[in-house]
Amino acid sequence: MNFIRLRQLRSWVVRLCGLFQRARREREFAAELESHLALHIEDNLRAGMSPEEARRVALIKLGGMTLTKELRREQGGLPMLETLGQDLRFGLRMLRKHPGFSLIAALTLALGIGANLTIFSFVDTFFLRPIPARAPEQLINVEARWHDNWNGYFSYPAYVHYRDHAKSFEVLAAHYSTAPLYLGVEGDARMVDGAVVSANYFPMLGIEPRLGRFFLPEEDAVPDRNPVVVISARLWQDRFGGDTAVLGKPLRINGTDCQIIGVAPADFPGVLAGESNELWLPTMMLRLGARGCDDVFADANCRSLEFLGRLAPSRTLKEAEAEMNLLAQQLTAVFPGEQGRVISLRPALGVRRMERADYAYQMQLLMTVTGLLLVIACANVASLLLVRAASRRKEIAVRLCIGAGRARLIRQFLTESLLLACAGGALGLLISRWAKELLAAFYNSNGWKYNLSLSPRALVYALALTMLTGLLFGLLPALQATRHDLARALKDQGSAQSPRCHRLRSALVVGQVALSLALLTGAGLLIRSESHIRQGANFDPQHVAAVRLRPRLLQYSPEKAQAFTREVVRRLETTPGVQSVSLYTSGLAWTSVASVRVRLPEQTVQRAEDQWRVAYQEVGPRFCETMKIQLLAGREFNEGDRPGAPGVVIINETLQRRLWPEGAALERTLILNDQPYQVVGVSQDAQMRSLAEGPQPYIYLPYWQNNLRPQIDAYVLVRVAGDPQEMLPSLRRVIGAVDPQVPLGGDAPLTQQLNARYKSVMLTSAVVTWAGALAFFLSMLGLYGVLAFAVGERRREIGIRMALGAARSDVLRLVIAQGLRLALAGVGIGLLAAYAATRLVKSLLYGVSATDPLTFAGIAVLLLVVALVACCLPARRATKVDPLVALRTE
Repeated sequence: MNFIRLRQLRSWVVRLCGLFQRARREREFAAELESHLALHIEDNLRAGMSPEEARRVALIKLGGMTLTKELRREQGGLPMLETLGQDLRFGLRMLRKHPGFSLIAALTLALGIGANLTIFSFVDTFFLRPIPARAPEQLINVEARWHDNWNGYFSYPAYVHYRDHAKSFEVLAAHYSTAPLYLGVEGDARMVDGAVVSANYFPMLGIEPRLGRFFLPEEDAVPDRNPVVVISARLWQDRFGGDTAVLGKPLRINGTDCQIIGVAPADFPGVLAGESNELWLPTMMLRLGARGCDDVFADANCRSLEFLGRLAPSRTLKEAEAEMNLLAQQLTAVFPGEQGRVISLRPALGVRRMERADYAYQMQLLMTVTGLLLVIACANVASLLLVRAASRRKEIAVRLCIGAGRARLIRQFLTESLLLACAGGALGLLISRWAKELLAAFYNSNGWKYNLSLSPRALVYALALTMLTGLLFGLLPALQATRHDLARALKDQGSAQSPRCHRLRSALVVGQVALSLALLTGAGLLIRSESHIRQGANFDPQHVAAVRLRPRLLQYSPEKAQAFTREVVRRLETTPGVQSVSLYTSGLAWTSVASVRVRLPEQTVQRAEDQWRVAYQEVGPRFCETMKIQLLAGREFNEGDRPGAPGVVIINETLQRRLWPEGAALERTLILNDQPYQVVGVSQDAQMRSLAEGPQPYIYLPYWQNNLRPQIDAYVLVRVAGDPQEMLPSLRRVIGAVDPQVPLGGDAPLTQQLNARYKSVMLTSAVVTWAGALAFFLSMLGLYGVLAFAVGERRREIGIRMALGAARSDVLRLVIAQGLRLALAGVGIGLLAAYAATRLVKSLLYGVSATDPLTFAGIAVLLLVVALVACCLPARRATKVDPLVALRTE
């Protein structure tokens, strides 16, 4: 058996070597064959044969010179590779022979391939990209389902428990990679994205510092004892000019002087996708970055840490998950608040689980859209190939007649298609690089910085997509082109295509029109939704600037922070160009993730966890005036709504309808968190909700009353007369004059907050609009191509009609009717497809219905009008046919 395998291996090696220096080898074999022939002829002459008979008998004995050479060539090489090389060379010659066709086809494919590769780059970043570390496949994110939500945050006491008892991890590190840190260095100060990490964080990742060192275990042992910091390479270059003497220098962080001990490598941004950290502190300095916690090292309810571990070599993910859940049950004996937490482990790839659902929905939608664009591009190129095949019918017929097999011709056509696809793929890579830069602006904002560089997975995807595309648009034309009536094809009417081919091209055009209408309808709905968001839902975000005051980072007391905030509001109100000023506490001005328990006084008291919860926002006086939210009844909050005064509340109209559907809400009493509040106002619904969500109840509480929590940090809303972006520098100067030490963050026009909050709508709208526009252009181009080719094929028929007395208007109607039939069929199918497809974008629609008749009708009419124009061009050419010339040429 081994001997046979060695012989087979030797045979393949000989064949492979036979591909090189083939010309020399063939010359040597031909000379050897001629010498054998001469010897046989000489023997035959000695036997008394004539020279002609001697040569004939010698050739018969050798089996034919040409056949012998062919058999020797097949045995001495790899015929499949040789044939492929021939096909490639012939395909390149054919593409060079028709440069216009080749360029149009390659550009069409490049649009589809480039769009798909662009979105795949986002998919790769969000779901597949590992952490830049040693052996990243061993890194595991520790996450948890808690109260029906994925929440990967843990307290420091919980970390100590898991770290000391988990045996399934070689190392278990803690990190708080979204710590808000206020950096001061050499008279300059700004907010930075920082991280608080355990001492084993960098050793677990297996990275080396660019300069200095990382944290020592003893520097992460005693709270607040070692204020040391590691800075990023970018911060080192920007703030210190790459000075190697930076080690040991002080860096003021949140009002505390820290000593620089190291510089991280340039290619390490952190462990969270999109969160590029600029400095790292040890967990014993957690108080610097913790939000709203009094004792971060003992309070089990102070959850800000995430876990990242390196799996032990002998453990599986399932075993580690079982152990962590067992430890979670043990932890509830010490901290009952951990009850109900279920640990889940997954490889550290892409974004966190709590973010994956939103990204997954959006990426699936965008991949579907770009996939449809690629299908339309393939259908368009397939139509071009069918036209080109018609011009090559005689060539194909001749090749079939002289013995070429149909499979051989199909392979040749597919080779040409793959060459076109490769050209389109190369151009698609360039288009993808440009498109990624445009789309990255939707994500790389508000401090997010995703790495969208081309990865090896993206290159493999691009190659696979290119090959699949070549087969997708090349196979059907290849099968159609090689299905011939040879006798008919070799006659003069060989340029005419069969009815089956006409139907195929028409079907491709109808499909393109239908898909482009579906995409354009979705784009129209998203554009209207985007416009509604920018205008605001019963509020006006234009001419409003938002600035975040962050005295908490400097450990200000509530009294000191509130005095600062009052003075800021007073000075801003007297600033030239300012129309009104107000406050709110968290999130966005018109929404909040915080909620409060709500019931009516007459309702039975339930357990806290069973009571109805309603989202709320704490706002200052003049909030509705600043946001231009209409009050349907009652008043706004005023300076009288202070601590010690009766609790008051403003509700929205949805909450009023739910609680008092048949009566007024003013002066009614609500119980919030077991405290009584009087309703003093009812506002319009101003919460931006998608079509899938619908209006939600909402509550406004007075900022200065402080019945729920002491106010420290605050957002300031400033309505100005002009451009808020231009007013921001002067607003910052006014605030800085009150207390220059207080960090400011998130200062931006409110419209930018809208764009950031609803970036999924903005991005999807941009992608679907561009895809729809390109699909629309390609489908109209396909319609024009079908009619133009039909006019060329029916030239003789048109000449006969006109010779028999047909008017030019009759010919015009004939051609236009043919095109409009295709367009109407595509529109009909497309409307049905759009009706079904728009349900997919329902959660992205704001202020517009998924079946909005105006959008559906407008897009359909637009497509038909442009289709009419596309039909008129070949129709006009048909009316200019000279009957005498047409009949003579035929």
